[in-house]
Amino acid sequence: MEISIILIILIVLVGPKELPKIIRTFKSIMKNIRALSRDFTDTLSDVTDFEEIKNIKEEILDTKNIIKKEGNELDEFIDKNNKNILDKENKDV
Repeated sequence: MEISIILIILIVLVGPKELPKIIRTFKSIMKNIRALSRDFTDTLSDVTDFEEIKNIKEEILDTKNIIKKEGNELDEFIDKNNKNILDKENKDV
């Protein structure tokens, strides 16, 4: 119903000869708007993916630091025990 009213108004304002040209122009504009909308959505998706990658990288770095810290603690523990064992062996000799 609304489209009929719009078409009647267009015919009265522009005339029947110019109506196909107006419709083609409108169609072209709508096509461009859809393409821009699609590009915008893709860009937002890419930005979201980038943020997710940054978050994953931060988690990996945090995990790496935890592993490094625990590895250092383990090294210290092993060194301390080795020293105790060597000290005991030297006392026994």
